[in-house]
Amino acid sequence: MIRLWFILSILLLFIHAEDNVLLNTHIKMIPKIMVLDLKAASKSNTATLAIVYESNRKALAQNIADEINQNYNGKVGNLNFLAMAVNVDDLLLRKDVTFVYLTSMSNRSVDKVAAWALTSSIPTFSYDLSDLERGILGSIVIERSTIIYINKNILKEGKFRFNDTLFQLARLI
Repeated sequence: MIRLWFILSILLLFIHAEDNVLLNTHIKMIPKIMVLDLKAASKSNTATLAIVYESNRKALAQNIADEINQNYNGKVGNLNFLAMAVNVDDLLLRKDVTFVYLTSMSNRSVDKVAAWALTSSIPTFSYDLSDLERGILGSIVIERSTIIYINKNILKEGKFRFNDTLFQLARLI
């Protein structure tokens, strides 16, 4: 019985560590992808990176926003930006958002954000690769290496404009 608990504890630690590695990868890469958005780069003001959450995940979203702001000090390349935690319902009312990153959330919320982002032509990236099937533009996955997946149907439909560098790095699905 003790062996079983020991093995389960190790598995839980491994899963938690894997999630942290993926989240840290997202924190490092999302601002770099945002700077490749030609619409965001053309704005003279400070761009807003919304870290979107449902009510029960506010602390996580705020931690992600704080980490991004701390790592990049409000600037990546020539783009000034501010990352902030934003509730799903508040996001749908905002007009100042330039780029969206979704934390893990219900399918209903993902659908709402995807529809809003598509009509607003705001790029959306998600923690969860399966959100691409729900209308989210992209996600970052760690396989043998780090891979950026882009939903090509949403890319065309939303009339997004990115620097060609993104398409050299990403896989269109």
